[in-house]
Amino acid sequence: MRWRGVAGIALALAFAPAGADEVVVSTGEYAPWTGENLPGGGFVNRVVREAFRREGITVKFKYRPWTRALAELRDGTVQGSSYWGRDPARDKDFLPSDVLVEHRELLFHRKDKILPKWRRLADLSGFRFGATRSYTYTPEFWALTRQGVLNVTVSQDDESSLRKLLGGSVDILPMDEFSGWSILSSGAFPPGSRDLVVAEPMPFSVISGHLMLRKTPEGERLLKRFNHGLASMKTDGTLEAYREDMFRGSGASR
Repeated sequence: MRWRGVAGIALALAFAPAGADEVVVSTGEYAPWTGENLPGGGFVNRVVREAFRREGITVKFKYRPWTRALAELRDGTVQGSSYWGRDPARDKDFLPSDVLVEHRELLFHRKDKILPKWRRLADLSGFRFGATRSYTYTPEFWALTRQGVLNVTVSQDDESSLRKLLGGSVDILPMDEFSGWSILSSGAFPPGSRDLVVAEPMPFSVISGHLMLRKTPEGERLLKRFNHGLASMKTDGTLEAYREDMFRGSGASR
């Protein structure tokens, strides 16, 4: 409705800063959450941009392969990276923001590859797993991989992982529920590809996603301001409105 658009503009102006600093943030491709060609850069990057804007900070995103995105944060090429799950190594090196999003990760597999009833990952040790480089997954997943209990093939990106799943070179792929179906339905795959795949109903994991900042005095300052902007988005309903936009496929239509 027209009045909602006017109200949205008024709300944006209410938070508009008089002058702005700039922060450089590395990121990558993970539709529909992040992506250079997605409306607003994807849900997560849209949130990152708006939370900083409310604090008088503009954001310049640099789209990189995920491994490089994290490396650039570590070496100081960028000040932040959007976005990452938490793990002990990252918490030691970086400052995680408040939660941006929660992912329900499921085990995807071809419909013609029947999985037995399972309660633990070790129950699936006879199957070949796929994974995408630099993703968090779970401590159990990587521990079982190091122990040789799970046979895991790591790919550079999600499209490559899904192609291996469809092609039969891996049997199971842990992936965010929404991202998996979104990518399979995209132009990157032939029509009907998603009809060849099913996802196990029991979650593989539930992972929270965070903006990561450098563990420096400047990073601590940015973290405080970012979390403040993010909190205001939750309070006034903007975060939920962005989420609804994503699910409707309308992206940055505000």
